[in-house]
Amino acid sequence: MIYVVAILVVILPVAWLGSEFQDRRGVRIVLGVLSLSLSFVIAISVGSLQTLNYNAWYGGASSDLISATLVQLDAGEVEKVRSELKVLQEKYRPTYENRADYDDLVRQYVNALGVSEESLRQKSDP
Repeated sequence: MIYVVAILVVILPVAWLGSEFQDRRGVRIVLGVLSLSLSFVIAISVGSLQTLNYNAWYGGASSDLISATLVQLDAGEVEKVRSELKVLQEKYRPTYENRADYDDLVRQYVNALGVSEESLRQKSDP
């Protein structure tokens, strides 16, 4: 399927360009509309895939944040959790332009709490 789309991405605009030097107006219009439509479909598809990637990335980091917090709270480390959450809050600057390094900040938080990857995975498994 990806090969068909890749071929169409190349062939349609080239065919459209080639049709501009011919007298058949209908062919020019059809190829132009198809080329532009395909570019919109591809742009929308890439945007949707990027959104899904961001959702998975954010969900994974949030899961680690919650799991690490629960591990430390269960261990009675309330003040440690409180102080590290304050540090995380100070460093976190959300913006529409980027992801604000949320995953790195969560990783720093988890490391500061001293929670291992095994503990995170055990808490997230039902």
